[in-house]
Amino acid sequence: MKAARMHEYGKSLVLEDVPVPDIQPDEILVQVKACGMCRSDVQLVDGYFRKYADIPTPITLGHEITGVVHRIGGIVPKASGFKQGDHVVVSPGWGDGTCRYCQIGNAHICPNVRWPGFGPYGGFAEFIPVPARYLIKVDSRLKFEELAPLTDAGLTPYRGIKKLRDAGAIAPDRVLGVFGIGGLGTYAVQYAKLLGGGATVVAFARNPEKLAIAKEYGADHVVSINGKSAADIGRELGKATGQAELDAIIDCAGAPEMM
Repeated sequence: MKAARMHEYGKSLVLEDVPVPDIQPDEILVQVKACGMCRSDVQLVDGYFRKYADIPTPITLGHEITGVVHRIGGIVPKASGFKQGDHVVVSPGWGDGTCRYCQIGNAHICPNVRWPGFGPYGGFAEFIPVPARYLIKVDSRLKFEELAPLTDAGLTPYRGIKKLRDAGAIAPDRVLGVFGIGGLGTYAVQYAKLLGGGATVVAFARNPEKLAIAKEYGADHVVSINGKSAADIGRELGKATGQAELDAIIDCAGAPEMM
């Protein structure tokens, strides 16, 4: 199969022929149809993650993966419902399934977590072996190239909005702020409108074009923070919503000036 692999940090990926990987009995071999390019893929090539884990090369990148079921491992239960040809997306962050984090749905911080695209197997290849419990069937009418980013860029704010909802932080009389309107923030605005129970959604960013996109995607109000103090922003928020403070925040920027 073809795979785009990194042989040296800071260098371009190399497209080359490698063996189709074997699968473990609890895994499914997925034929990749689309894989998104995430900023963390660029950071991996640049060496950003070496201070946390110096991953041996060659590395096959790509973790925003969608495709079809090609082969099913021998102990994947029939009750999982998978069959050859099913359209699937790959949920990244593969925990061991037994630790206390995995047991409560926090597999991404499992001490034994594995990440596709940060080792020998990733989505920049024609096939990838995936633990069956980290595959999700999707409607075959959906486009692969639109599904792929949902597995990471989409999943991150989706999880955050669900946590706010489950904590009772968003409701019809609440104001939710989305900080930063980029790849994650545009998803966050949409999820907030879908899952927010009628909460007022306000988008905060510096770029007027991105604020216009947030409005197009359903934000009730938009506030530019460019060159403004916290007090200025509070007054603007008050005029728009009737209150100068937010009831809940989902931060998709992580920038000190945004805080």
